[in-house]
Formats: sequence, C-alpha cells, structure tokens
Amino acid sequence: MTKQEYLSAIRGKIRKMPADDINKFMDYYSEMIDDRMEDGLSEEEAVADMDAPDDVVDQILADMPLTKLVKEKIKPSHRLKAWEIILLILGSPIWAPLLLTAIVLVIAMAVVILALLLSFYVIVLSMAVAGIAGLLGVIPFFVTQNVPAALFMLGAAFAGIGLAILFIVAVKPVTIGIFKLYKASVNGIKRMFVKER
Repeated sequence: MTKQEYLSAIRGKIRKMPADDINKFMDYYSEMIDDRMEDGLSEEEAVADMDAPDDVVDQILADMPLTKLVKEKIKPSHRLKAWEIILLILGSPIWAPLLLTAIVLVIAMAVVILALLLSFYVIVLSMAVAGIAGLLGVIPFFVTQNVPAALFMLGAAFAGIGLAILFIVAVKPVTIGIFKLYKASVNGIKRMFVKER
C-alpha cells in the first residue's frame, strides 16, 4: 500500500469530521510515514509499519471530543427556510419529549450501572472492615478465656476477609469491562456522526 492509498483510506472513513481536523490528522500521519522513510524504509515498508487504517480511525475517534462531532453534524448546511422553521416548531411537541426521554434514559442507565458498581465496592469494603473488626474482637474472648467464642469470632473474621478478597478479585474485571463498554459505546456514537449517510 502506498502512502497516498493509506492516507486516502483514513480520509474516507473520517470525511464527515470538520475539515481542519481532517487536514491536521492527514498531516500528522503523512509526517509519520515521512519520518519512517527518512530512517531508511521504503514507502511500502513505512506504510506497513503503521497501524491499520481502521485502528487509526479508532484512535482519532477516541481523541475527538463527542461535543465537537455533534456540533459539526447538526450544523445546518444551509439557512433554514421559513417552512422548515415552522415544521420544527409544530413538530416540537413530538420530537422534543422523545429527545428528552432518550437523553434521560441514557443518563439513568449510566447512573444505575455506576450505582451497581459502587454498591459492589461498598460490599467488599464492609466485608473487609467486618473481618478486621472480627480480628480485633477476638482479643476480649481470649482475655476472658472463652476459647470457643474466640475461635468462632476468628473464623468469622477470616471468612469476612476471605470474601472481601474473593469479591475484589471478581469486581475488578467487571469494573474494567464496564469502562471498556462505556468507551466502546462512546466510540460507536462518534462513528455514527462521522460516517456517510
């Protein structure tokens, strides 16, 4: 693949982005290829050394703020005519509540997921605190020489600490998965704004 084909493949996937951003990214990746060629690689080798165009587009979308893409997408390509303004106003009792409902649902879903995640961490913390408190609670039983109660308290303390360790091991991948899902969702929304109709 030549440098021009590589840059064209990237440009084709981000052509709905603002023109100044497209030019900035094209200049950046063109310079990266040129740097590799200055280091002694041929044009094809320099391009082969680069990330795949799809990976580059993913990185560009990850770096681009969603608000900038939305502003560019909703910017009218022409001045609104009087009849378009009238239709927007007359249709607002339908589209405004639907838009508001969609926004509230997305926010509510994010809050529920984060609350669920936070509750998992609170459970883990409470088990750890209960385990440590149980270890400290063993001391009075040993002082009064109540060995059966001391052993029971010691077992309960170790169970609490063990469960805390088990849950923290289980909750960590869930946390990472939720944040990866969030990032993939945002990137998916960004792709909707840059792809052609």
